[in-house]
Amino acid sequence: MAHLFPCSYRLIFITAICAFLVGATAAQDTVSLPDPSSLPSSSSHVGIIQDWSTQHIIYTRNGSVEDMLKARSDPRFLNSYLLHYAREHRTPAAAPTDQAQTPAQELERLLPPQRLKTPVKSKHTKVDWAVNLGTSYGMAIGESPAFWGYSPIGTPTCTTSSSQIGDFIVYSLKATPTKNSQANLVGLTNLYTGSNPAGICTGPTPTFLFSYAIGTGGSLLSPVLSLDGTKVAWIENTGTGSGQAVFHVTTWAYGEGTNATTGAVAVDVENGTCTSGKSCDVAIDYTTLTTLTGCSADSYINTNSEIYVDYPSDTAYVGADSGILYHVKGVFKGTPTFDYCTTVSSGAGTALSGGLYDSQLSTPEFFISDSKKVYAYTFGATSGFKSVGTYTYGAGTLTGPGPLLDAFNNYIYLFSADDLTGHSSVTQITTSLTSPTVVPLGSASGNTYPILFYGTFDNNYFNNGPKGTGSTLYSCGGYASNTSAQALYAIGFTSSGTVNTTPVMSANINVDPPTTAPPDGTCSPITEFFDGKTDRIFLGMGEHLATTGANVVQMYNVTTQLTSPTTTPTAQAADYAGGSSGLIIDNASSSAQAESVYFTTLAPQNVSGQSCPLNDVCAVKLTQSGLQ
Repeated sequence: MAHLFPCSYRLIFITAICAFLVGATAAQDTVSLPDPSSLPSSSSHVGIIQDWSTQHIIYTRNGSVEDMLKARSDPRFLNSYLLHYAREHRTPAAAPTDQAQTPAQELERLLPPQRLKTPVKSKHTKVDWAVNLGTSYGMAIGESPAFWGYSPIGTPTCTTSSSQIGDFIVYSLKATPTKNSQANLVGLTNLYTGSNPAGICTGPTPTFLFSYAIGTGGSLLSPVLSLDGTKVAWIENTGTGSGQAVFHVTTWAYGEGTNATTGAVAVDVENGTCTSGKSCDVAIDYTTLTTLTGCSADSYINTNSEIYVDYPSDTAYVGADSGILYHVKGVFKGTPTFDYCTTVSSGAGTALSGGLYDSQLSTPEFFISDSKKVYAYTFGATSGFKSVGTYTYGAGTLTGPGPLLDAFNNYIYLFSADDLTGHSSVTQITTSLTSPTVVPLGSASGNTYPILFYGTFDNNYFNNGPKGTGSTLYSCGGYASNTSAQALYAIGFTSSGTVNTTPVMSANINVDPPTTAPPDGTCSPITEFFDGKTDRIFLGMGEHLATTGANVVQMYNVTTQLTSPTTTPTAQAADYAGGSSGLIIDNASSSAQAESVYFTTLAPQNVSGQSCPLNDVCAVKLTQSGLQ
């Protein structure tokens, strides 16, 4: 594993980030960066966002300078750079101040130094906190909270006032909202609290940044933040079956709502004209719209299709269970407006996944899937969606987690719990939807919730792409003796960059204890984090909506590629009912309580004596290294 930037790669990143910050040519003088005047803090400061899409589109270090310059106007590229390269090579920067930074100062702050400085390891691995979200639901299975960090490579920050907002995390909840009672959209700040050791933020538990009861239904999908962190896009479902999917953009206000169970409040303005300084929510029942180009109104809820935002164009893409894909303009910077759509899968009740926009192609394309096919579309501002290809990868009935895109190596990865040969599998296919290679991962799922969530790449892959020595994809898959259980697999690559069809680590059932008889269960999505020294993956395991099953959250050290199916987790946290939602990681930091992993439990707590109260569902924060 290469810890140091080779000179050529460093020059490429300097060139690309310079172009991003100051514009490569006169034609790019209006690069899409966060508007300093709209930041929730008083400093012109580049923050970082993590949400469900962070691991669905990646930019590897082996991309060419042409690739990186083409991506220079996309904040997702800068986000990827900060997540995987900058903060792992830098000692903490100064705490935020009110003094604005020039582009040159900000560039110097962002770029890695010539030599790797290994982060100081915290000596403490102590449980952080669990916050009660109610007695019914947290986030839906497979969905992730959204994290906004003030400084990706500086000192993790706390919120000190309404004018100085530090790091925070947002959860959209499945619970039915009731004003003055149960929330369905909450934000937590002052995250780095706790005792033994005392965190860098004041108090034993985090502070509610906001707690809202909006609309009449819960959310089954992940929230998405604007670049400046001031707005949240999320989906509400009203009713079931042919109910309605409601697209929300919520502008939050500091300190509104005190908790998730008795202190949820309404926003100041609901579905009206937003006023500066007040909270506001814009709601659109988008599946009932009758004026859209490309499809007819088809009232359905949305159970699987997360919102994907293309930040440079301020547009979004979202589907519904009717199989229709919608385009939205003016998501965060204007007035959200649904302008056109297309029927991806004919036949009502065909749920779509979250999709991905590939701006690197000569003609940009959008990729989205259902339980059987992946679809590719081009589009224009007035012409709408145009189908340019499909590929059949599965035979299941439950829509999978959607495609993963390696933007610089032109590969898409698809995960199926029931493929065309009766296996769980991962498929690698080019962005032209040709040359597929399928890796069988044990038997097809026999679980009552038959889904295979997305895996993750190790740091070798992020460094060198699929052709790199030791590059690995970690994924769960089927387990022969209990088709309702899942095991962990490690998948390698050939020197040409294609996946090996035989995993380098076969079914590892230690991910689903007890291993003498692995219980029914579904892996959460897998999350990777490299802190400059240690490469780790994190995942949860439990049975959907049940208190039975393994009910664990695990961490594996993957600095060295895993090859033995008897490998045990480096750390494990038990008694999290139902397993975990998708997991989000915050920082590489030696500051107390500031290097953690976040998730919600998926079922009410059934073991007393835990940090999550008995019979409640909780938002949980655990240390990365010890999961304690």
